Amino acid sequence: MRTLFVFLWLALLTGTPSLHAQWRLAGQSEAVVLASGATHVRRGVSGPANVELKLVFFDATKCDLRIIDQPQRSSAGSLGDVMRSDNFIAGCNAGYFNPEFGPLGLVVSKGTRVGSFQKSSLLGGVIQVRKGRPTLLWRDEYTEQKGITELVQAGPRLVNGGKPVAGLEATKRRARTFIMTDCAGKWAIGICDRASLRELSDILATPALFPEMEVERALNFDGGSSTGLWFRQADGKESYSREFATVRNFLAVMPRR
Repeated sequence: MRTLFVFLWLALLTGTPSLHAQWRLAGQSEAVVLASGATHVRRGVSGPANVELKLVFFDATKCDLRIIDQPQRSSAGSLGDVMRSDNFIAGCNAGYFNPEFGPLGLVVSKGTRVGSFQKSSLLGGVIQVRKGRPTLLWRDEYTEQKGITELVQAGPRLVNGGKPVAGLEATKRRARTFIMTDCAGKWAIGICDRASLRELSDILATPALFPEMEVERALNFDGGSSTGLWFRQADGKESYSREFATVRNFLAVMPRR
């Protein structure tokens, strides 16, 4: 009885343990070498559910980010088709789009703007490239500036300050796409096979699962049938987790020029 009392007293002082403490590594593949120092790893984690992550890690000093926009559904290619069209290292699906195939939020591709900046609670973050430097900004941090060549709005936010974001939906498990950074030049794009937003947030905020980088911020991209990840190994061999839907835009990683 005394032990239970002490436990409850400590819980009141420190708060209940975060769910992310429950996630642990269940297995992983060997890292696959891609171009420009990028790597791919497949990582299984277990906890409230069993989840498989497929991740591509890269350094912004060696790699550039591009947003590939496809204005017309009738001529839109798959992620694999688009990635094979240039010297891309890796890519994934990115922002949301409506039933008419219009982008939800602002998109900038090679300096060309489509859509408009939205303050919806869904679109909580912005990936932008300005003067060759990629940045993950939160919606309220974004300001219109010259020199932005690539940009996509997405959301919701998953990790902020290394901590899981509160209030995320906790029960609907589906395929997810995401991007994360240490805000100091290290990045990763990835997909998971089946998790709720709350679960994915807690997973990405578990430091022991990502020795490659200290995850400071993470942002959710469009998921479900849009979820896709493609990468090319240093020897030219491709790997492709194909999306099921026709997707409006992609985020691509390429060698820095």
